[in-house]
Amino acid sequence: MSCQMYELAPIRKLSEVDYARADTFGDRACSLSRLMARGYHVPKGIVISTKVFKRYLNTAPGTKRIDQLIEQVSPATINETAQEIQDLINFSPVPMQMANQIANAITSLLENSPSQALIVRTSANVEGSSRHVCSGRGVHFNMNDISQIIRVVKNCWASAYTADVLKDLINVGLAPDSVWVAVIIEKMVQANISGIMYVEKGNKEEKIHIEANWGAQVHHSEDGIFPDHVIIDPSETKIGEPIETFNAYKRKISHISPENHQLEIIENDPAKRNVLSLDQAKISTLVQLAKKIHDDFEVGYMIEFVFDETDTLWLLDAVPLSVHKNLHKIGQSSMVKTT
Repeated sequence: MSCQMYELAPIRKLSEVDYARADTFGDRACSLSRLMARGYHVPKGIVISTKVFKRYLNTAPGTKRIDQLIEQVSPATINETAQEIQDLINFSPVPMQMANQIANAITSLLENSPSQALIVRTSANVEGSSRHVCSGRGVHFNMNDISQIIRVVKNCWASAYTADVLKDLINVGLAPDSVWVAVIIEKMVQANISGIMYVEKGNKEEKIHIEANWGAQVHHSEDGIFPDHVIIDPSETKIGEPIETFNAYKRKISHISPENHQLEIIENDPAKRNVLSLDQAKISTLVQLAKKIHDDFEVGYMIEFVFDETDTLWLLDAVPLSVHKNLHKIGQSSMVKTT
């Protein structure tokens, strides 16, 4: 696909993203598009490319000031500089033509389901590189109002200039203006169970590690939320039968607030607190998924998944394990070994 075509189509369906173009669509969108191309179950969505972000910075009031601030950023003033840049992005209006283009793409996504809730999240050009930085990973849930979504898109763009991102860029030797953010807008899945699974590459007999929990996010340990942990040996005769299960006491879970569209912590149903979130059927489904991912891709992945209220499995993210070298150091505090 030519560069000219990308210029003419800065917003694309997630399924039509060229997953070799992380510079244009970000690593997260490229990973999801790659999964969709292989037939995996990923929510439908659109991607506002980094080209739109760049055009916004070139046309929004205060652009010259942003350039000056980036050039002058230093460890001593990084917090103040980051906040000023974010304010300039968040409070500058989106040009009408650009806003209409985004609105039309959202309307097309919502065709035949106008009341469908959407999720808005970032897809940065450096998220999956070996020199990983904590570039904008913000997520906004339960969105439906188009004008509100456009404001959230600006929040996503501004997340490229948080103090943490700028510090990380400096620490790994990248320029402060090297992060470009695409924005993914997807149909939201109402999660009943959420989880992450680690699929190693190179040895089909490598044990599969799965973390899962009731609710919208697998764990949030600083708030006292801990996941169940299932370890599976795929070489066992009974496919999907766990060799070890750590059943966490799940007194609290994550829930999506309808008011601020963010995750909040709530008390779990007492009847579910000591119940393993994944039953045998779901574990078997995940093992088959892990084997397919192992065969389909050249690298190992951390897979973020959810089961919805109908027990349908959806994939929400796929991150190369090389980006997360310490993911297998899974804490087992507050857990009870059951098998």
